[in-house]
Amino acid sequence: MNAPFTVAALVDIDDFVASRRSRGQPWARHQLDRAGRAVQAVTYGRPAASCRSMPPDEWLVLLTGDDPRTLMTDAGGLAEELRTRIVRETEFTATVSLGTPHNGPDGVTAAERGARWTNSYKLLLGGDQVITSPAPDRPGSPPPVRIEPELARRIQVGDAGGAAGLLSNWVDRCLQERDLDPKTLHSWLMGELLFVVDVVNGPRLTGGSTDWLDACARLPVERLITVTEIHERSYLHIWLEETVRRLVPGDGAKDILTMAESYLTAHYADPRLRLATVAEAISASPFYISHLFAEERGTTFLRHLTGLRLRHARTLLSTSALPVDVVATESGYLSAKALRSVFRRHVGCSPTEYRRQTYRARP
Repeated sequence: MNAPFTVAALVDIDDFVASRRSRGQPWARHQLDRAGRAVQAVTYGRPAASCRSMPPDEWLVLLTGDDPRTLMTDAGGLAEELRTRIVRETEFTATVSLGTPHNGPDGVTAAERGARWTNSYKLLLGGDQVITSPAPDRPGSPPPVRIEPELARRIQVGDAGGAAGLLSNWVDRCLQERDLDPKTLHSWLMGELLFVVDVVNGPRLTGGSTDWLDACARLPVERLITVTEIHERSYLHIWLEETVRRLVPGDGAKDILTMAESYLTAHYADPRLRLATVAEAISASPFYISHLFAEERGTTFLRHLTGLRLRHARTLLSTSALPVDVVATESGYLSAKALRSVFRRHVGCSPTEYRRQTYRARP
């Protein structure tokens, strides 16, 4: 009798690193506990299924059966149930990646390896879905656009933020390519990073070639290889920003944060203002700006923006007789209704009640 087949489903929480940095470790731990219970609930009572946690944000579910076709059908239904349950019971979304059935002495190992390879396509396809059929590799294809001249110019003038933003935007453009596979993207990306190291590196050997021993001290090979293990777009952008800023002398992370805060202070009254608007204006990625607000200020971009708008609204309410709809417009809200909703949530009363209280409190 043949050994049973095994197929692996890798359950991967979407944007975990970015979410944990923006919302905090206690929140992330609580949500992960809920996600773990959801995975256990789906697999419990299925004799052919088993699961194990793979910290920090993954679970490996194994499903066995005698017929590979029936097994894949069952695995697809299980994967969708896992994804749906996590979305319903947590504040996360999740991607479930399926490998292909394997049997024999190395069947379980091969099944897990296949699910992980499928999961690498999450970088290209995005999250909140079940991924089953990766596209074939297309080795040797060139990137869709070349950015080396502009990238070199920004590095040479010490514009670390501009260089990082240019590289992040280039990655986004590459991700739009049809039939792109992770290995090709990683090859392109490693080439650009080596180009950055080459431009940054001052010392040259006889004949003008790069002193790669010195250059690799700036970007250790193990860190360069790390990029091939990233399958989240949000984390890839954060990683690129941090890596380029480590390589390029010039403005640091705090300069980017200062620029973001200054831009918000000058433009918070614009109701169309978004994180992407600020990122484009200061040549940084949205993910990195979110990361800096969490790391340096212990808050989020939206909370900071809301604070600026509410501070202005409170000033107008307590010092003027402007109608509430005008106060809303002056503070960056499209309507009085929108202002009232935010005001009650953060201040605990309506704008009209706040005005009445502050006017009474004044001599």
